Amino acid sequence: MLEISLCGERLQLLPGRALYWPARRTLLIADPHFGKAGVFRRRGVPVPAGGTGDDLRRLTELLQSSKAERLLVLGDLVHAAPDADEPWVESLLDWRRAHEGLDVQVVAGNHDGGVATQAADWGMNWRDEPLPDGPFLFDHEPGEDAGAYVLAGHLHPVVRLRAGGDRLRTPVCWLRPRWGVLPSFGGFTGGHPVRPAKADRVYAMGDAAVVSLNGVTF
Repeated sequence: MLEISLCGERLQLLPGRALYWPARRTLLIADPHFGKAGVFRRRGVPVPAGGTGDDLRRLTELLQSSKAERLLVLGDLVHAAPDADEPWVESLLDWRRAHEGLDVQVVAGNHDGGVATQAADWGMNWRDEPLPDGPFLFDHEPGEDAGAYVLAGHLHPVVRLRAGGDRLRTPVCWLRPRWGVLPSFGGFTGGHPVRPAKADRVYAMGDAAVVSLNGVTF
């Protein structure tokens, strides 16, 4: 865990690609893309099973360790509207039943078309508009807002690190002066390379640790 300050608020960046806001007892994730592997298999592309189940287990561990009372998903809860008999849907329902006291709020993303009704059936509070809370505006796509700092997802940010002849791509939390982006939570989502400016703050978010990359040249 790495603690940072943003807009006067104390935030915790957690291994496993999540952010915890202690003042609101809120765990934030972006872009889980639940069911993505199932979409590939539905279209005839053989991919390993277990993606959504693994992500839900990791989410459970983060909720337990943080003791969060609210989960806020910054868009792309799912990769595509699911068929009713897809196995990952039952896994999600089992997870929801195991956390029935948790307040789950979802800010809709570009992949979430057609699932608002299902999300309500899954016990989730659906928002088609950004969510203002304290000094922040929680949205799916990043961009500036006149009255708040925007925290979003959508970009799946990663940076390329070099050490001699070795190279590494790592997911990051990328905080710009007016808006910030969380890494994609889903383990089957990939990433988009970004080039942070000198004024930005960047944090590598691995499964075991969070490391500041401030001052690193990309």
